[in-house]
Amino acid sequence: MFDLAGKNVCYVADCGGIALETCKVLMTKNIAKLAILHSVENPQAIAQLQSIKPSTQIFFWTYDVTMAREDMKQYFDEVMVQMDYIDVLINGATLCDERNIDDTINTNLTGMMNTCATVLPYMDKQQLGKGGLIVNVTSMVGLDPSPVFCAYSASKFGVIGFTRSLADPLYYTQNGVAVMAVCCGPTKMFVDRELTAFLSYGQPFVDRLRTAPCQSVTICAKNIVKAIECTENGRIWIADKGGLELVKLHWYWHMADQLLNYMHSPEEEKEDD
Repeated sequence: MFDLAGKNVCYVADCGGIALETCKVLMTKNIAKLAILHSVENPQAIAQLQSIKPSTQIFFWTYDVTMAREDMKQYFDEVMVQMDYIDVLINGATLCDERNIDDTINTNLTGMMNTCATVLPYMDKQQLGKGGLIVNVTSMVGLDPSPVFCAYSASKFGVIGFTRSLADPLYYTQNGVAVMAVCCGPTKMFVDRELTAFLSYGQPFVDRLRTAPCQSVTICAKNIVKAIECTENGRIWIADKGGLELVKLHWYWHMADQLLNYMHSPEEEKEDD
């Protein structure tokens, strides 16, 4: 179990929808500090969160997840003055706009990767941190393809690939930062948005989504926090239809034993070869 009590949590997402509901659950876990980073401030939501646990310090910073990594570094230098350290980084910024592929990829994938790369030194136990956990909140269409949200699905597949790569023991055994992902099924709040299919042939399907059965954001949020508490490095979870399920990961490419042994052998042995 990952104990959230006393932890400093940084949530990169909008202060609404799944993110807000997840923060509500986090506030019941006796966390020490909560930083919310997004482009638009929501004072009412912040006040609502603070009322749940007055002793937890809440900070808000205006943040553009698509900014350059160099700008992120200056930004997080300021964030760390208030946070001291980050135990848990949650990446939840998301955009589904099939008419704007660049923004969709930059928000869902590139921005998330740049945020991780920027924050990791502050968490790395061999650098400025003491280890911790990175949580990438993503979508079921990062596991299975979507015929109508093609760009969105591609970005979410990228999140899963990045998560699994960054969770490799090559990194975890040295930096002490575990990495996991939660793939959320559709929520009512998501399908109520004005959505457009990648190709017009899929628009009738998208329009019917509005009346499709979906999970509530409240239940989804509870399962996101439950996944965090139950996780181990590299785990991928599904939060859908009111339940939580661990994904059975499969490896398709098997490196030859000789190459695998070479990659993991000490440098001295390689030089001797």
